[in-house]
Amino acid sequence: MCRHCVPNAKNGDDCAIDVALEAAVREYMSRSTVSRRAILRAGLGLLAMPATQVLQSCATVPVTGRSQLRLVSEEEEAQLGVTAFQQLRQEEVQKGRLLTDREDPAAHAWVKRVTDRIIGASGLGNAYHWDYMLINAPTTVNAAAIAGGRIIVYTGILPVAQTDAGLATILGHEVGHVMAHHTAERVSQTQLVNVGAALTSAVGGELLGAVVPAAAQLGYLLPYSRAHESEADHIGLLLMAKAGYDPRESVALWQRMNQAGGSGRPPEFLSTHPNPETRITQLQGWMPQAWQYYQNPNLPLSPPR
Repeated sequence: MCRHCVPNAKNGDDCAIDVALEAAVREYMSRSTVSRRAILRAGLGLLAMPATQVLQSCATVPVTGRSQLRLVSEEEEAQLGVTAFQQLRQEEVQKGRLLTDREDPAAHAWVKRVTDRIIGASGLGNAYHWDYMLINAPTTVNAAAIAGGRIIVYTGILPVAQTDAGLATILGHEVGHVMAHHTAERVSQTQLVNVGAALTSAVGGELLGAVVPAAAQLGYLLPYSRAHESEADHIGLLLMAKAGYDPRESVALWQRMNQAGGSGRPPEFLSTHPNPETRITQLQGWMPQAWQYYQNPNLPLSPPR
């Protein structure tokens, strides 16, 4: 569930969102980093950058208060999401799977009803021109919200959601990714890995330079992917509670997601996502905080003190 490829994928749908976003990122990177020599110069510039400039690239994640490095502006991040969304929509139109309101008004009404309440709770209603699409893929248990206010829902996840609260758990998590600017952070991390690979290659040769991306994937990018998922779970739990949905239903949703996922998951340290058991334990730990928002939806979303 969300833009990363999900475990135990049975078809290309589970990676389609990731592929579209990566294509948008590659296009962005090709414009901003034109050559290996430019990457090397960027790396040397980063090493020489004054501490004050480095601090200016740091940002604080709403709700959780975590510090993150963002080398990509919010406007650039939003454009990446819009570009990926447009590409994915075109592909689904060609496949004949874009589910229109006329074809399934009940599904559209359900998604829109819950989406509107989650976006209202997030405070981002006016930040983006929000749009969503429903994709008719009954075997794909997946959904995503990406930068720029774009939401994708595969119909296979709707039976797992079952209720408004279940769907609010899913969409709250996805909007949590948007609130936390995870796309911008991931692109920034990739830029840093590319800089490290270029510098290592320049000093230690091509072979050593090739080792850096693989090591970074296991020791840096994958842990951050799992951290992003957990952070989106945390934010999403508060959003669904603030939107008026019982946060305890999030645990039931993830129990159903666990059953829908089946066996064959990779070890957690090799995965972009925490295991469902880990998610449930974390959700239960955040439940007292979420309950406060459920009882008083007017509480502002703010980092812990």
